[in-house]
Amino acid sequence: MRIIGGRARGRRLASPPGEKARPTGDRVREALFNIWGQSLDGLRLLDVCAGSGAVALEALSRGAAEAVAIERDPALCRQIESEGARLGLARGLRVRRGDARKELGRLRREGEPPFDLAFVDPPWKDADLRRELAGLLFEGPPLCLGAAVECPKGEALAAPPGARLAREARYGETVILFFEAAEGGE
Repeated sequence: MRIIGGRARGRRLASPPGEKARPTGDRVREALFNIWGQSLDGLRLLDVCAGSGAVALEALSRGAAEAVAIERDPALCRQIESEGARLGLARGLRVRRGDARKELGRLRREGEPPFDLAFVDPPWKDADLRRELAGLLFEGPPLCLGAAVECPKGEALAAPPGARLAREARYGETVILFFEAAEGGE
């Protein structure tokens, strides 16, 4: 794995410890950022079920003002922080350790302003969690203005209440669904 674009372009990312994380591959990550745009200057990104943190770190490399990575595994959280420091991307990086559902609830209770973008990539086989997390992002006042949800090919994921499907992109066995907050967050 490597950083695809921005100021840390070409720098290698350490592989996540153990076999728990399934990092978003370079090709899919490159496609994601081609759709979001090469420059994320000043934007805020929420990386849900961050795993290796590659998406959050890529966003910071491309100029994001802030990237919040939510991950429950303590070893992966330490690695995200370590990689952020090693790559000179620690400024603007916040790692929140805990269950993604609970952390999204905490962000909402803390009155966090909406993130510009969110990326959701829970364990590959957990379609129910994927649906639940997408729903949590857009319920009530939305936690983000737009979200990309990574799914295995063939999995049906409807737009959650409060959002609309803006785009669908397929890359081999991976599908990325792009949702946007509906007008007025409803």
